[in-house]
Amino acid sequence: ASKESERLEQMRKDFIANVSHELRTPITVIRGSLEALCDGVVTEPRQVKNYYEQMLRESKGLQRLVTDLLELSRLQNPDFSIEMRPVNLSDVLGDAVRSIGQVAKQKNIAVIGEGYEQPIPVTGDYDRLKQMFLIVLDNAVKFSAPGSDVRLKCTPADPVTVQISDRGSGIDTDELPHLFERFYKTKSEENKEGSGLGLAVAKQIADRHGIQIEAKSEKGEGSEFLFSFPKG
Repeated sequence: ASKESERLEQMRKDFIANVSHELRTPITVIRGSLEALCDGVVTEPRQVKNYYEQMLRESKGLQRLVTDLLELSRLQNPDFSIEMRPVNLSDVLGDAVRSIGQVAKQKNIAVIGEGYEQPIPVTGDYDRLKQMFLIVLDNAVKFSAPGSDVRLKCTPADPVTVQISDRGSGIDTDELPHLFERFYKTKSEENKEGSGLGLAVAKQIADRHGIQIEAKSEKGEGSEFLFSFPKG
């Protein structure tokens, strides 16, 4: 009990330290930019525009971080209930693929879905399940090169499985065990604006539904995420 208490206390300290670190940088940038503008240090119209754009980017990042923090906090609270009822997984997957398709178009990436042409009954929260798949699909698009494709394949057996794969930059082997940890971010240019909470949120949604989620990847060979629903 003493060791568990120490472990939880260390997790709490690490979490606070991580939150502080993630908040400090954008706040420092926004304050520095505002001071430069207010003090008249920057007056050239193009520079002023650049400063405003930088502050807008940083504020969007802060909003994303706070939203993800609140979402993760709610999902980790056992008293926070999610709506568990009969859901057609085919509708969820089709909806998620259509939504991410709009983002993928901007990089000329094709999102290909298969295996969910017929109804697939599961029990869960429609919006949360869609959110879970969208988080992984968004990452797949983010780390994929323009002109490539992202695939979502559903196998409606027992258990039902959903596989999301890409041919992107891949993940280092030593990073795989930490993917679903809070604030863990892969060290890459594509992920510089991520909050480090997306996959932690996806994992919490999966856990609340009894879904097993597993990641496989090799550097330079792309990544694969497998969702296994409870049997029966």
